[in-house]
Amino acid sequence: MSTDSSFQSAAVILLREAFEGVASGQNYTWFVQGKEGMLNALESVDATRASRKPSPDCASIAAHSYHILYTLRGANEAQGRPRPEGSWEDTWKVQTVTDEEWNELRAVIRSEYEVFIAWFESNQDWSVDEAAIGSLASLPHLSFHLGAIRQILKVV
Repeated sequence: MSTDSSFQSAAVILLREAFEGVASGQNYTWFVQGKEGMLNALESVDATRASRKPSPDCASIAAHSYHILYTLRGANEAQGRPRPEGSWEDTWKVQTVTDEEWNELRAVIRSEYEVFIAWFESNQDWSVDEAAIGSLASLPHLSFHLGAIRQILKVV
């Protein structure tokens, strides 16, 4: 197995865990606890709870979710997908969602994740530093937001 394919296989396992939690047929995780990946965490929350801020100066789960969506769309832009609308800072402006907005947001996050992971699994060219670093940087970034969402869930 080449270094690139070893890197790619390991990265796919960790990205899937970040979003999907424990892998099917596996009884352990590398860094998330149990099934609580990003998608599970978001599905466990309704729009009302996702819209609550843990304190006046903190972002809601909805805001974290819009930020995650922007990050995924930015990663998918490198594959020829449309550039995400707005700016990095704009992602934090929407703190509350309706039931319909929340359902749509979660569905779009899942869809963008599926595009991203499919590309990550099939990409054969890791020679461009920006592609490798940018794609892999999504793992700690998204893991940070998963941790933040888990903490917010304890207080809202």
